[in-house]
Amino acid sequence: MTDPSPDRSAWSLRLLSAACILALAGIAVSVLHFLWPIPLMFALFMSVGQGAFGLAMLLYLGVIFIDLRRSRVL
Repeated sequence: MTDPSPDRSAWSLRLLSAACILALAGIAVSVLHFLWPIPLMFALFMSVGQGAFGLAMLLYLGVIFIDLRRSRVL
């Protein structure tokens, strides 16, 4: 079965790539906080790291929802 709209597939791939990049940024801030446990790194992790993780999770769930809608499961 072919995808009727290749533009949607490319759009989903971009969202998924953005989610992966944001998750990697969150992991990088986590590692920095783990290596240098100073209050500044903790504050950076709490604001930037968790924000990146949260946004990555929302984007990933959005891609799953779009894919399920496209395949007519939902």
